[in-house]
Amino acid sequence: MTILRKAIALSASFVLAGCGMLSGQPAPWEPDPVIRGVSYIGVTVDDLDAAEAYYRDSVSAETLDDSSLAAGNALASLPGAGDGAIETRLLRRTNTQLRLMAFTGRSREGAAASAVPVQGPGIAHICFQVAQETNVYARILAAGATPIGHEDLVQLNDENPVRYGYVTDPSGIITEIEEVDLAALALPEPPRNDYRVRHVSLATPDLDRMIDFYSAFLGGQEPRHVGWLRAVSGETIDMVSGLAGSELEMAWFQLRNLEIEIFQYHSHPTERPSEPRPLDAPGYNMIVFDVSDIDAARERLVDAGGEIVTEAAPLDGGEIIFGRDPDGNLIGLQTLPADSVFSAQNFPDNGT
Repeated sequence: MTILRKAIALSASFVLAGCGMLSGQPAPWEPDPVIRGVSYIGVTVDDLDAAEAYYRDSVSAETLDDSSLAAGNALASLPGAGDGAIETRLLRRTNTQLRLMAFTGRSREGAAASAVPVQGPGIAHICFQVAQETNVYARILAAGATPIGHEDLVQLNDENPVRYGYVTDPSGIITEIEEVDLAALALPEPPRNDYRVRHVSLATPDLDRMIDFYSAFLGGQEPRHVGWLRAVSGETIDMVSGLAGSELEMAWFQLRNLEIEIFQYHSHPTERPSEPRPLDAPGYNMIVFDVSDIDAARERLVDAGGEIVTEAAPLDGGEIIFGRDPDGNLIGLQTLPADSVFSAQNFPDNGT
């Protein structure tokens, strides 16, 4: 990490006028010629019907019924996919999608695994940013969620009318709720939607390495970065994380339709597993990017320090390659027809 990059990040970290956990307003999205956005986040669940009901009842997610939605050889042949059938279901919110996956023949490693904890390592959670009047927090608790930290949402500072909370679903999979008091925030132009996925969050044992990778993979983008000079900590942070004495460092990359959040708990260190997390382990297990050119995206991933897991194969009406980032998180690089329900380009106003 260069001194110049850290100086830029330091100046950005003081811009706290908007929403986000100490992160300020997202930077304006700049189109990238290769990485067009995030098509969906994959999540392995025990019961498709129960998971669908959980997201429907809590955050009003809609299930897409499309004939092109199929597991296909590209998923079934991945390491850690078990030896049975894969059933999938696609849920959509305003700006991105969740691909629910259930495995009828889980691997021994996947069956023994638990969901990723708060401090990781791995794809730890997704964050739903919601208007206060939606009452999402009460609804997600009614749908079966359990708070990780304080039983109520927590306001991190008096100047920012946003409250936060981490919850787990009945399988231990973490959801972050970011509830915004829009009236108190007094934005010059209110958001068009009361719900959106703010970010997908990666917990890492080496934040600098992951920043370097995603900066290169995303075409040289410099992230917003807080906590590198003085760790983010305090009683309210502990109340959200459920970890006493939390000290963490965080960075955010802005894509077309959501952010990639990367964070490291210096107070509760984790190590990269010796083997990648199995696809059939419970929880978030992949991020699939919508790309314009699969060969250029592959080159980006390898040049940035990632590795390729599979060669190109058909999936859902498009073509996909799977790779891994430096922590072993599974990344899909998929080209899609312009009218595909999976495409990150098909959210109105880019999901704002």
